Amino acid sequence: QKLFGPAIFVSHIPSILAAFITLYITNKLSKLLIGEKLSWVTSIILSTTYIWINNAHLSTQEMPLLSLEMLSLYSLIKSTNKNSTFYIFICSLCIGPALLLKSFMIIIPILAISPYVYLYRNHIFRTKAFWIGLSIGLFPFFIWIYLCLKEYGIESITNQINKINYLATGNQYEQPFYYYLWNIPVNTFPWIIFSIIGSIDLYKRKLHEINYILILYPILIVLFLSIFRTKTPYYPIQIAPIIAINANLG
Repeated sequence: QKLFGPAIFVSHIPSILAAFITLYITNKLSKLLIGEKLSWVTSIILSTTYIWINNAHLSTQEMPLLSLEMLSLYSLIKSTNKNSTFYIFICSLCIGPALLLKSFMIIIPILAISPYVYLYRNHIFRTKAFWIGLSIGLFPFFIWIYLCLKEYGIESITNQINKINYLATGNQYEQPFYYYLWNIPVNTFPWIIFSIIGSIDLYKRKLHEINYILILYPILIVLFLSIFRTKTPYYPIQIAPIIAINANLG
């Protein structure tokens, strides 16, 4: 709004741009994981998924966060060895802006992908590119903390922590553990049906690294979100691109 003025549409520009970035990265990820044949179908599926459509036009953090998560995930998969300096750098660079956008909620995808990193990409921690990218990415976050402390005092930080504690405990947004078992199918219908078919077919192939990304990773995210007491319809948008890739397979 400082750049383009206080128009309503302006506040939606970040989500719109992030939505197109997400479609592009999802297409690239689809090519990488399931092959180039009909990879464009994955983007069509994602762009016709209700949860994606709904968040693409909202002035919220969800779509920008998703674009950062997908870019980081794609870069992580591309960083097959120590010589993948660019992809390792981009992978770690995205963590800081994601933390700035959604604070501690970024921990959920990090926890979900951690076993994959340990099993298949642990070499990234032994590269300078990872730590340089992480430092540069976190720099705006620490600047934000400094400015908050300077302007509003320690309460600005403690209130943020208290909010996380509040959301993690019983409150008016609390839902049953099984909430996402019906909410995700509703928000991704009818593609969730084809996604399940694709996941079953993929599991039979026993491609362990790909199976982790397309099957275990989204399951872990849903599990962690289910453990978290506060549940909302927009949290599962983090797995919408994965559902689209599996639906393409189905």
